[in-house]
Amino acid sequence: MNSGDLDQRFGRLHARHSGALIRYLVECRKACDGDLDLFLIMAIVGERTFSATRAPESMSHTEFVSGTVGNIEPLPINLQSIADYSGIPRETVRRKLELLIQRGWVERGAHGYVTATDTANHALQGLTQSTVRYLADLEAMLERPA
Repeated sequence: MNSGDLDQRFGRLHARHSGALIRYLVECRKACDGDLDLFLIMAIVGERTFSATRAPESMSHTEFVSGTVGNIEPLPINLQSIADYSGIPRETVRRKLELLIQRGWVERGAHGYVTATDTANHALQGLTQSTVRYLADLEAMLERPA
């Protein structure tokens, strides 16, 4: 799809994307016991742990869910960076990180940097399935006329 097609189809694509995104966010909220801030913090840590710049060029869904984040060199992120990036107050980020650490979803390492764990990957496999559905929705809406 080129930018002209996107511009011409924007209204319908936006509406369909909004629906898909809302369904995905509802699943994200459920995965974090109704706490979207907790999800957002986990997502930020996860993105730094498994960043686009360091992710394998080719990795199937099966490889992702059965793999280990320990094989990927994470980008550094700490409590203050998460607060600055997300706009979530520092104290809230601190409390949510402690909860994620208690769940075993996040580890704190050297210099206060945090990373997502394989435990998080396994615990959130249902959410990963929701991500697959969301991406499939996006792919379908971009490939065919709305």
